[in-house]
Amino acid sequence: MSWIRCAGLGFIAALYVLAGRWGFHRLASANPEPDPFMELRLWIVMGGLVLATVGLVHQTHRAARPGETRLDARLSTALLLFIGYLCTSALWAPDAGFALEKLYELVLVAVMSVGFGLAALRLSAERVLDAFWGVVVMATALLALTGMKQLLGSGGGARLAVLGGGPNVFARLMGMLALGALYFWYRRGQTWLWIPLAATGVLLALLTGSRGGTAAIIAGVTTFLVVGRIPLRRLVLLSLLATVAVGVATTLSPLGKALNRSMEERFLRLTLKYEGGSDSESKVYLSGRESLYAAAYELGLDNPVAGAGLAAFPALGLGVYPHNIFLEVFCEGGALGLAFLGGVLLTFLLSALQRLRDLDGATAGAVVLVLLGSQSSGDLYDSRALFLLMVMSSCTSAPRTEPVPSPPVAYPAVHGAT
Repeated sequence: MSWIRCAGLGFIAALYVLAGRWGFHRLASANPEPDPFMELRLWIVMGGLVLATVGLVHQTHRAARPGETRLDARLSTALLLFIGYLCTSALWAPDAGFALEKLYELVLVAVMSVGFGLAALRLSAERVLDAFWGVVVMATALLALTGMKQLLGSGGGARLAVLGGGPNVFARLMGMLALGALYFWYRRGQTWLWIPLAATGVLLALLTGSRGGTAAIIAGVTTFLVVGRIPLRRLVLLSLLATVAVGVATTLSPLGKALNRSMEERFLRLTLKYEGGSDSESKVYLSGRESLYAAAYELGLDNPVAGAGLAAFPALGLGVYPHNIFLEVFCEGGALGLAFLGGVLLTFLLSALQRLRDLDGATAGAVVLVLLGSQSSGDLYDSRALFLLMVMSSCTSAPRTEPVPSPPVAYPAVHGAT
């Protein structure tokens, strides 16, 4: 029955990462009223909670075996302290309605993230990762096909995005596709299949024009290469095949024209000041985020210790969210909130360094991908994958074999002793 638990947990975790705030009520009308009970995320988290209780039952029956997941109690505690403090900040929030909505989302994040660690107890770490990344690759590959069809249908003139999501969201999903393909390449081989698929994910991320998403993907893939200790020979082969795949795709299809337009517009002109006056006059285009960053920073300075309260940023009419996870925590939770968030990240980093030999490179790369992506896009709930992936990476970095016991020390016999 363990394979059923592995498949179910991997499916639920992947769906939680991908589903966002989508709900069945959106099928009823063009402008639906929000209905928490019709949102997919609520039932996903409830499913994860059921599996968590099953994991706790299995924990009481026997100890963990080599290769099975183990709960990282320190990381779970740090995560609960962070989210618990943010929930407490609802007490001094300027608007109860905004705070209650965000409180609900934070509870979902806490239950799902910590619940994953409990649900995975006494399961094969490799099977859990296989199930998670398998669902992620299949779902994001379908989104990639949808995106390419949409792009080609529009003549390649629009930024790439699907299903009502923004380009930044799509870029992050394509980063997950690339890392998922690299995961199976590392574990199974089949270079001819997985490397072109990973290159496709990176290419589509470039086509979104999302500069933050592209930087996050580069950092995530680099983390995979470092943690996975990819030999130089395999790295050269990977780079060669990826280059060939991108070259064929851009040369033999209309994607090449769209890619050139995206590179010139988003990366050269807007970021590197490719066009414009002198250096003193030309400015890097930040899509209006600089005003959101400034507003969040000023709000944090006005309430430096405990913050202005949960969901204070939208409640005060400053914007939907600051588009930066650290500024969001600072302006609403103050320096205390940043300290708790720093505790979560530091605990994960120390745990990863201690178990580096058994750490999965793709999952660790996904943590870096989402963490960097959250500096320019989304709010805390949009960054929910960060906390789930940290728990997943930590609890699946279990030793593959039993530790070899040290031989007993032999002391020479003392002759003539009475």
